[in-house]
Formats: sequence, C-alpha cells, structure tokens
Amino acid sequence: MNALNRFTDIIHANLHALLDKAEQPEKMLRLLVQQMEESLAELRTLAAEHIAARKQLQRQLQQLDAAVTDWQQKAERALAHDKEDLARAALAERLAAETKRSSVQQEEAQSQSLLADIESDISRLQNKLNEARQRYYQTQRRADCTEVRLQVHSKQHQHKVNEALHKFERYEQKIDGLEAQLEAMDLGRSASSTSLKQQFQSLEQQEAIEQALLTLKQKQPHKEASHA
Repeated sequence: MNALNRFTDIIHANLHALLDKAEQPEKMLRLLVQQMEESLAELRTLAAEHIAARKQLQRQLQQLDAAVTDWQQKAERALAHDKEDLARAALAERLAAETKRSSVQQEEAQSQSLLADIESDISRLQNKLNEARQRYYQTQRRADCTEVRLQVHSKQHQHKVNEALHKFERYEQKIDGLEAQLEAMDLGRSASSTSLKQQFQSLEQQEAIEQALLTLKQKQPHKEASHA
C-alpha cells in the first residue's frame, strides 16, 4: 500500500489552488499531467497484481472446498466399514482443510477490499488527470491565441509604421517639388535683382572683415603692454 500512500497528495490535491500559487501555471500543469500519468500507470500495475493474487486465492478456496467435501465423504465411508480410527483421521484432515479455507477466505476478503480501494483511487486519479489535461489544453489554447494576437498586433503596428513612413515620403516629395518650383521661379527673376542681392552680401562681408580688423587692433596694445 506504499504506492497508494504516495498518490494521496495528488488524488486529494486542489488543482485550482495549486495553479493560483504557481508562478508558471503552464509548466506546473505539464509536470502534474506527467506525474499523474506515471502514477496512474503504477496504480494499474498494482491493481493487476492484486487481481492475479485474488484469482489465485479463489482457486485455493475451490481446492479447499473440494478437500473438505472429499475428507467428509472418506470419514463417512470409513465409519460405514466400522473403521473409527480411519474415520477420525479423515475428520482431522477435513478440520485442517476447513481451518485453511477460513484463513484463505480472510486473505481473499482483504485482497478484495484492497483492490476496491485501488480501483477507487484509479477512478479519482483518472478524473484528476482529465481535469489537469483539460486545464493544460485550455492554457495552451490561450497561450496560442495570445501569441497570434501579439503577432497580428505586431503586423498591424508595422503596417501603421510603414504607412506613416510612406506618407512622410510623399510629403517630402511634395515639398521637394514645391522647392524646385520656387527655385525655377527664382531663376526667372531679373539679373539686376540677383546682382543687387550679391552687392549687399559683399557689403556685409566687408563690414564683417573691418569689424574683425578693428577688434584685432584693439587687442594689440594690450599684448605690448603685457610684454613691457
């Protein structure tokens, strides 16, 4: 019965409570299903052993029943021939067979009780296994659905990004086109307007140069003074 004791925790376990406490429910479910399948196989092997032992006990009972009947008949036949000593010997054998039969009957009854317990535990463990498998399949389906949704969301997000980039590229092309039109219009302006602009730019450059020269001259006396 050690095997049955090992499976008690599994049979009486609250699957929902175990999963609520688990950090990785899917992994725990997979391990539980594997453990339950192994335990169920061991219980069925144990049940098969008890069934075989019970059949052997039943055969012994049949043999002992036949022996009791046979020795009873022999005792009666010996007494019919006025052989009391032989009759007593036959009755002693019958009594021994009856005693043995009583012991085997008790053993057979215990075997039947143990087998009933094993079959009950097999049934309960099978129910637990079915529940665990169903929960595992549900978890798998939810995980698969979540992954699909993430993939769809990722594709939608990528599509939106690509669409935004395409729009931006189209806007840039439009802006480039407008700038090209403006440059073409500038090329069409009069040469005098361009020359005037260049003259002002040249004047600004000269003013900048003169200002830089003046600044340099102002710094020069300080350098001489420092040397003195």
